[in-house]
Amino acid sequence: MNRDEIKDKLLEYVREKLQSEEITETTQLESINEFSSIFVVELILFIEENFDLEVSYEDYNMENYSDVTSIIDLVIRNKEKS
Repeated sequence: MNRDEIKDKLLEYVREKLQSEEITETTQLESINEFSSIFVVELILFIEENFDLEVSYEDYNMENYSDVTSIIDLVIRNKEKS
C-alpha cells in the first residue's frame, strides 16, 4: 500500500469518526470537538486492523495523532519495521 492509499483510507476514517468532511491532511485534529482519547484508541485499533501492523507503546504519543500526515507517517514507519 502506497502513501496515497494510506492517506485516502485514513482520511475517510477520520472524517467519518470526527464528523467533518472538511478535514485535510494538515488539520489539527485536537481542534475538532469530537476529538477525544476514545477516538485515539479507536484509531489505533483501526490502524492495526486495516494496515496489518501493531502500534507499539512507544508510539502512544499524541504528536503521532495530531493530524493525518502524522498518522500516515506513523503507519509507514511501523510498516517498515514489520
